[in-house]
Amino acid sequence: MMNTTKRILFFTLISAAALTGCKKFVDVNGTNPNTATETRTDFVMSGALGTTYRNQVSTNVLIVPGTWTGVYAHSTSFTGGGNEKTYEFTTADFNAYSPLFDNLVDYQYVINNADKDGYSFWKDPANVMQCYVYQQLVDLYGDVPYTEAFQGINNITPHFTNQKVIYEDLVVRLDSAMDRMNRTLWPTSSDFTVQDIMFALNKTRWIQFANTLKLRILMRQSFMGPTRDAYIQAKATTRLANGFIDQNVLVQPGYVSISGKLNPFYANFGYNEINNVQSNYQYRKMNKVIIDFMKNVSNTAGGSADTFRLQSLAYPAGSTFATSTSALTSITGTGATVGSYIGVPLGAGSGYSTAGASPIGPFQVQVPLGTRAGMMMLLAELKFLQAEYTQRYGVTFGGKTAQTLFEEGVRDHFRTIAAPSTAGNTANAIYDAAAARYVARLGLTSIYGTPTSFVNYTLSTNKIQTILIQKWIAQTHINGLDQWSDYRKSNTTTAAVPSSTANVPFNVRTVASTTNPEPVRYLYPQLVYDVNTQNAPQNIDRFLSKIFWDVN
Repeated sequence: MMNTTKRILFFTLISAAALTGCKKFVDVNGTNPNTATETRTDFVMSGALGTTYRNQVSTNVLIVPGTWTGVYAHSTSFTGGGNEKTYEFTTADFNAYSPLFDNLVDYQYVINNADKDGYSFWKDPANVMQCYVYQQLVDLYGDVPYTEAFQGINNITPHFTNQKVIYEDLVVRLDSAMDRMNRTLWPTSSDFTVQDIMFALNKTRWIQFANTLKLRILMRQSFMGPTRDAYIQAKATTRLANGFIDQNVLVQPGYVSISGKLNPFYANFGYNEINNVQSNYQYRKMNKVIIDFMKNVSNTAGGSADTFRLQSLAYPAGSTFATSTSALTSITGTGATVGSYIGVPLGAGSGYSTAGASPIGPFQVQVPLGTRAGMMMLLAELKFLQAEYTQRYGVTFGGKTAQTLFEEGVRDHFRTIAAPSTAGNTANAIYDAAAARYVARLGLTSIYGTPTSFVNYTLSTNKIQTILIQKWIAQTHINGLDQWSDYRKSNTTTAAVPSSTANVPFNVRTVASTTNPEPVRYLYPQLVYDVNTQNAPQNIDRFLSKIFWDVN
């Protein structure tokens, strides 16, 4: 990571809005912030990639959005979380803005210094990762500093660029980065590749990742109507020859069982380096929405295919250190009974103690496997993005139908669940057969009605919804912001149950006493208004100021 003076310089380039309050950002100790740093560009890039994953699985980027999308809730043995349960939050809550912008600073350092440091090949991956982080910022906050960012003392109070303009420029940047990467040669020596904790400087994989990110950005806009449909199709087809990811995108900086060096998901929401349970593991519980959905699918006739995902994404209620050390249960469902998995309704005030509700499961929290690689992006996500695109526009990827892509997405998620932190693209007769049984389901139990449009693509009466619901399951414990963004882009709920376009199987609204509607965005942290008063967006309403792609 950068030294203190260099970080101060680039923090200023943004607008000072990324300030976290840590002393390191403000204590210059009389040092000239324009002097060169001793930090190597490749070291900065390695640290930045690890930080991107850490941010993605943080409370404010993973857990809170996941909570508002029916994945997480709270043990009633604890107090707190009222702002999540009642949607009553302020500029003092849920600050994802600062760490995300801080991450952009690191990537900007690479872009600005790679040539002179002799690491020019890192510039395009850094550009790709800036696009990755900027999409997160837009999806949470809308307008942010962009076209006037990174100008140093020449502009310490940049304007906030229109969010739609940012989205469109991200697509242009990704296309340009892919074109440049295709034209250049990269080093293959381990002295260089070891610093790439995501792809080991495999240029092809970086290009495929950029193209997949581009498709994610485009498909976030898929509910905007015919005019935007034309834009999406025009942009999506310009670099098809570059391909897309063909395996899970993993981050492995060398996690070890030492304090501060564990996989951050495991360390924050599981156990510490000596296998002591963390309070977040006991406080953060699985939500009734997702638990009941998996339970009711697995209770229908024709086998217990989704029992496997239930037993992987969650633990039985009351799981402790002793019971959570067990390996993943068999695909035949030989582990705990379905009835022992209990989800908490968001906002419940009692009845779901730490011992009486299901915690996060072994897919991400399995003692003592806190050194597994982080999962940045799943192959299953790509398949669902392609399925939605093909279903909407009739353009195929490799000649595959929307149904084939949808069913491959389910299959790839089963494979990932079977072998966490792996490439996720290895054929396995047992798990592939289980996925096939799952997508052949004829219906659910009566609370959903039958036939269902949530599992069986042929029977589905709303195939886009079917795709998005399975994508929602696949993103569990991976990308809560993506789950919430899909929910907002597709949801037209105004009553007690979601509309036919919502991407969750049933109502995710809190049961806590509140008249607030569901939020549509985060509020800018107060620091934004303190340091850039004249340009910070005004009159932002957490219930009305929608992100531009949220047209429902």
